[in-house]
Amino acid sequence: MKKYIFSLLAAALLFTGCDDIATDDRFIEVEGVTPKRAVLLEDFTGQKCMNCPTAHESIDRFIEQYGDAVIPVAVHCGGFGIAPSKRQVGLMQPEGNTYNDRWGINEWPKGVVNRSSGALNPEGWASALRAELDKEPRTGIDLSAMLDDEGKNIVVECTLKPLATFDGRLTVWVVEDGIVARQTMPDGSTNREYVHNHVFRAVLSDVNGDAVKLVDGVHQSRSYSAEVRVEYQGNKETWNTDNLSIVAFVEGADGVEQAARTKVEKSNE
Repeated sequence: MKKYIFSLLAAALLFTGCDDIATDDRFIEVEGVTPKRAVLLEDFTGQKCMNCPTAHESIDRFIEQYGDAVIPVAVHCGGFGIAPSKRQVGLMQPEGNTYNDRWGINEWPKGVVNRSSGALNPEGWASALRAELDKEPRTGIDLSAMLDDEGKNIVVECTLKPLATFDGRLTVWVVEDGIVARQTMPDGSTNREYVHNHVFRAVLSDVNGDAVKLVDGVHQSRSYSAEVRVEYQGNKETWNTDNLSIVAFVEGADGVEQAARTKVEKSNE
């Protein structure tokens, strides 16, 4: 079986509230895993967190390793987050702080894998991902998203395909890649041309998910919509429709059962 190499990131506290991720290269070999389902990784991060870029690099390696089976979402929040304003591009949303508080996070970066791992330092992400990727899913998700002809609204269709009967909650998010905005770097400098990916932009469902009762073999569909934000609330928050995706996931009693991500397509494509 093919073996994969993961970089282990050592963590300690450099200063209160921000995890220090060591940059020395230390490797172990681990057996490969064939993903049985997609796994959600909530990356709790911030533009003022000097150690968060190193965690972003770890996420890039997971994507290189597992492709679409890993669905990262960068949730900007807490004391190192920057809210949108008229003078600068901030990536923090109120709902992001709600999710941050759910896990009691007061140090960044932290990650939560499939809402079953608790808040982990980056060096714990790889093993948690592997464990979740190896579990059989209890539902499938078909997801599509389309801009209207004017490019002002997104219409989302989500079909759940249960493989078991259970009560769950369906959460639907807007995520954006390729946002150029400031970021504090590991050396303490500020990079104003930093490219932020997988950024949580909005929640289309209830913030805690919409209740769904899944019945084995019975498909059900839900529709959602969102207005594309342009200078939203007078602030520098404008979505680039070329870089938008929708993330949906079903959460059960033991965490996320299945997740999906799809690009927002344009009606003329």
